[in-house]
Amino acid sequence: MGSASDERGVAADDLSALLRPLAFAEGSGLPPALWAVLARALSGHPWTAQDVDRCRERWGGRLNETVTPTTSDYRLRDPAEALRLRDRGDRAGEQQAQRAITAALLAELPVDGGTGRRDWSAAAPYIVRHLAAHAGAGGVLDDLLEDAEYLVHADPGGLLRALNTSAPPEGRFSEERRIRRSVYRASADVHATVGPPERRDILAVDAARHGEPGLARELSRDRPWQPRWATGTMVHPALRLAKAGRGVDAAACAVIDGRPHAVTGCYDSNVRVWDLVDGTEHLVITEDDGVYALDCVEIDGRPHVVTGTCSGGVRVWDLDTGAVRMALGGHKGWVRAVGCTVIDGRPYAVTAGEDRVVRMWDLVDGSVRARMTGHTDTVRTVAFAEVGGRTMAVTGGDDTTVRVWDLEKGVEQAVLTGHTSAVYAVACTVIDGIPHAVTGSGGEDVARVWRLTDGSERTLLSGHTSWISAVTCVGLDGRPHALTTGGDRTVRVWDLTDGSQRAVLTGHDGYADVLACAEVEGRPYAVSGGHASRPRVWDLCDALRPFGRAGHTGTVESVHAVTLEGRPHAATGGDTTVRVWDLADGTQRLTLPTRHRVEVLACAPVDDRPHAVTGACCGDVRVWDLAAGTGLRILPGHDHRVETVAWADVNGRPHVVTSDQERTVRVWDPADATGRPSLTERTRSAVSGMESVTIDGRPHLVTGSDDGALRIWRFTAKSRRVTATVPTGHHSIRTLAHTVIGGRPHALTVGRNDTVVQVWDLTDGTLRTTLSDHASGVLAVACATGDGRTDAITLDSSGTVYVWDLAEVRLREKVELPARAQCVAAVGPDLVIGMGDDVVVLTRDDG
Repeated sequence: MGSASDERGVAADDLSALLRPLAFAEGSGLPPALWAVLARALSGHPWTAQDVDRCRERWGGRLNETVTPTTSDYRLRDPAEALRLRDRGDRAGEQQAQRAITAALLAELPVDGGTGRRDWSAAAPYIVRHLAAHAGAGGVLDDLLEDAEYLVHADPGGLLRALNTSAPPEGRFSEERRIRRSVYRASADVHATVGPPERRDILAVDAARHGEPGLARELSRDRPWQPRWATGTMVHPALRLAKAGRGVDAAACAVIDGRPHAVTGCYDSNVRVWDLVDGTEHLVITEDDGVYALDCVEIDGRPHVVTGTCSGGVRVWDLDTGAVRMALGGHKGWVRAVGCTVIDGRPYAVTAGEDRVVRMWDLVDGSVRARMTGHTDTVRTVAFAEVGGRTMAVTGGDDTTVRVWDLEKGVEQAVLTGHTSAVYAVACTVIDGIPHAVTGSGGEDVARVWRLTDGSERTLLSGHTSWISAVTCVGLDGRPHALTTGGDRTVRVWDLTDGSQRAVLTGHDGYADVLACAEVEGRPYAVSGGHASRPRVWDLCDALRPFGRAGHTGTVESVHAVTLEGRPHAATGGDTTVRVWDLADGTQRLTLPTRHRVEVLACAPVDDRPHAVTGACCGDVRVWDLAAGTGLRILPGHDHRVETVAWADVNGRPHVVTSDQERTVRVWDPADATGRPSLTERTRSAVSGMESVTIDGRPHLVTGSDDGALRIWRFTAKSRRVTATVPTGHHSIRTLAHTVIGGRPHALTVGRNDTVVQVWDLTDGTLRTTLSDHASGVLAVACATGDGRTDAITLDSSGTVYVWDLAEVRLREKVELPARAQCVAAVGPDLVIGMGDDVVVLTRDDG
């Protein structure tokens, strides 16, 4: 080696050592300061910044320079030189070099003198953006993830790509490390767009949803609210990424430039082509109309997509350039089904839709190979199978039939009957050497598996709780499997050999009706999504690993505080259950089944025993004894959706008050053995919120209605009286809460689609103030008291929790959630939040 301070410049023999760090540079390249650091780390020679400067002056022609606001970044211009300097043939040597780079970059981080922790907030931009890539290539990424602060400050795009391209952890602590990866991925599409404080909140909640309270505490250190615990029915470690943006109406997968991509169509008339590893968009193709069906195929050695639109258009697009290759005319109305196949080395497409005609197209010259009729209603789906050595198309549609077509002859081969409603989905595979079709229907919660050799039904796949709208097939563990999805928002994985359910993938916040499969780094992946649900990407190997967390399997619609055995608990209503949780540790104390989906819930002590009343979507009202864990009675009378329920004091005894969407209010005495309401009355407008309040020392009920008015009610055993009506100015009241401010009762009202909350003095009906800093429409409000404070808790549709000081009328704190929440209750120092299907409990950190 020549001298590092040689005045004649950099010696030729030393050039490789100085240029080698640039061969490993990520992004736009290395800044000079880190270039020198990595040159020392890789060579063991004490190179200085002056040596780097001389190298740039003498050999600048071999470098690419990118000017940044603070410095310049450098990469090698010649990719072949970079490969040579990286010793790409020596995999172990390259991994060792990446580990050395990782260690050197970590050593550049400042350390907090008080805590001894790395100060990631002061890390150089290159380290924030690209450390994950080096650690992943060096096989030490999971060591890096042990530092919770790194999860908060790392560039989300760079870390997510590294997580999805580096090998999953193995060894003694592999499961804990896999879970840490899953925590980061769970809401990456949400926390990637916010700053470190908000990302800290989101990651902490996701850690709690994964059953990792220690990690949740680390992540939420110094935040005003910390997750105590959370259920996790909406997360799964098989998730690799969720694509931000709109929902999708069609999806397929293709390999572009050697990398797997998803191709998705949408009602917004765009076809988006995006990388399955990190979600970055490769291409956007604009159609003339909404795209509701598509499939991918290779033509002349290049990837293409065939699209079908709601105006009858069928086009073939080059996925490398985005150019249209050909337009295929003939369909009338929506094209609902597009499938591509290869016969004798030649690519073909089969399309169908509202006109009920199944067409087969030659994708080389655009000619119609066959025009097949037989369906008597809209055709919605198509797949392909080899039966008896011949290529068959299998279609399904609104006529409830599954039809098999011989594509070489262009004739109908068989009609499979058994479905009782429209066939939305079909996929084909081989089971025990026999070709089969798997089909799903819009009115059935089972998928059917058919033998295509004789049209007989092999088995039913039972487990979904709603319709099935998409099916695809894939090989796992050397056995054929099916994936199904639909109205219950789950993706289910089935072993088709024995018909068993292998996995349930959760996380979609709307129904899913799109499925596609691809291979990424030798592992099977699936893409799922829907018109009302953004696409998600799953690693199917991890899908088969044991995982499951108890909780609601439908949206948590209502939450209420309750005291059980002298301890604070929360009661939650959602799906078709009422669940009671111990707030201290998240233990599920009770699960009470109902016949219908629980929409509203209220709790109160009756004769010193905790009771609950629930209202359901079909008029079902039930009273529960929570101490005994049993249902007491069904309260008859409502025939329509119950909008709200409450407990009210009537002559010194708690009574149940309910309202429905038909503007009927009923009052019951739960001690009345007849079960008949003591009062039934039609109101001018549907009541959407109820709260028991005390005004001037007397019990009242305050209600909010669809006409935007607050009303104060006084009940007796056989009558009621509205003592005051307060026009709020809301177009319609969504919900309300109540509290006491300055010794006077107040109501907080939320209007539908409003971004403000109004605070009303119920003693004189005056507007006290408004809470108006919400980013989007407010969905829920609750009140909390304690430590001399009176707070309001509000949720808006952006997934933010707002905590307001009502005495000073100021925003005290904000907490970001991973997803939109729809209900909240304050229980002592805790907030209990219904966030989709999950229950999240936050506790105030006053330390």
